[in-house]
Amino acid sequence: MQPPATRPRWFWLLAALIVLAGAALRFYDLGGPSLWVDEVFTLIWAHAPLDESMAMVRENGHQTPLYYLLLHIYPTSSDFALRSFSALLGVLGVVGMIWAVERLYRSPWLALGAGALLAFNPYHIWLSRTARVYALAFVLALLASYAFLKLLSGARTRTHWALFVLATMAGYISHYFAAGLSFAQYVVFGFLLRRKRALFRRWIAAQAIAAIPLLAWIVYMLQSEAISVGLGWILKPQPKDLLLTLSAMTVGTGNTFPALTLPAVLVALIGLGAGMLYAARHYRTEPDQWYWFWLVVGTLALVFAVSWLVHPLYVDRYFVVILPALIALMLRGWGWLAGPRRPYLAAGAVVLVCLTGLAITLEVFQKGDHYKEDWRGVARYVAAHSQPGDGVLAANPVEMLAFRRYAPIDDFAYAWLLEEEDDLSFGVPVERVWVVARTAADETGHANEIALTRAADGPVAWKYVPGWVRARQDRVLDQKLFNGLSLFLVDTRSEAEQLASAE
Repeated sequence: MQPPATRPRWFWLLAALIVLAGAALRFYDLGGPSLWVDEVFTLIWAHAPLDESMAMVRENGHQTPLYYLLLHIYPTSSDFALRSFSALLGVLGVVGMIWAVERLYRSPWLALGAGALLAFNPYHIWLSRTARVYALAFVLALLASYAFLKLLSGARTRTHWALFVLATMAGYISHYFAAGLSFAQYVVFGFLLRRKRALFRRWIAAQAIAAIPLLAWIVYMLQSEAISVGLGWILKPQPKDLLLTLSAMTVGTGNTFPALTLPAVLVALIGLGAGMLYAARHYRTEPDQWYWFWLVVGTLALVFAVSWLVHPLYVDRYFVVILPALIALMLRGWGWLAGPRRPYLAAGAVVLVCLTGLAITLEVFQKGDHYKEDWRGVARYVAAHSQPGDGVLAANPVEMLAFRRYAPIDDFAYAWLLEEEDDLSFGVPVERVWVVARTAADETGHANEIALTRAADGPVAWKYVPGWVRARQDRVLDQKLFNGLSLFLVDTRSEAEQLASAE
């Protein structure tokens, strides 16, 4: 353990500015975008009675309950309120990153760099602005990693053991990918077992205790016969997706690398690669870096292999638990390459990556791309152009609920498609049907977080036209593209007449 460095005079001011900037980016226009479908699930589960909520989470199959349990004691009356829990956790993550790095490495400048890299990281910003579990998963992964590294360094106090067990326990029942931390820890022990045998035995016992709530949840899940693991939308990843994921998580790029982002992408990946090389060369003397190495490499490799051999699970946002490791390795790599005589080079790398992340974030805000699925815009357009007796058609009840949350009138006839059924029952004859469908611009396995079909004028691209509409393309009266959604107005008078005559 190196002696603590003297904090610069402006440390607390700089730390406060970093946290405030991170908070501003996470809370800006937080209630403006309408909820996208995954957030509608969160809304349903947060507002349902607790027993019904847990039953719905269980039947969903790939969710764990802690985040939704916490939302039951948190105000969620509006879109802003629902998302604010994640935004607060996102700000807490920035604070925690500064705190953990300063205590682990006794370097205030390193701590400020880590905090800035997280505060201006578009990947973490978007996840912190979403009413889903990921900001919580990051905080728990950071706490569990911090406690483990303190234990590994010899600081085996009751406080560190308690923090390790509780953070690991909470991580397991927040997101299944939290298991990546334990996998990385196990690999580290494999290299250091001779020196850490007693610690390894206690680690096994701690893991057994931490796994108890997860095992109880699994037993609860097995009691249901209605589990439906909704992961069929995930694509099998390709080798290029590893690069796209690392670029997205460090700089915030999407499926391409715009020219202005290339310097930051190269600097980030060079720092990450150098950090990994440094960790491999110094794993005996600096096991903390070895842990960060395996948290990144082990988790990515394991998920990639499972996605190829068993079922695709590769989604960028699921890897939020490895983000602390990516930041730590980049900082270590830049510091190693710069050397003690040129610290300004490492500082320049931090500034470049942060400014690029900030530019990407501000561009998304400026273009309105943080309006990921514009259900509010669709509902207003339908209300402004509707006629008495119109029907509204969506793919499923959850998407219909997303539409109805923002519809200013409530006298439409509603229906939804079940497995592309052609015979729909609105309950009453309808002469025109508004069909709303989600669109997905992301066609790669890494499933980037800001990946949408942007609103545009003119005909909607054929790939965004639902099958029910394609079968009636000669009767489409209107079509319009919104962020993440396509809308069609279909003339169904002939079908309504046939239904009326049959009755």
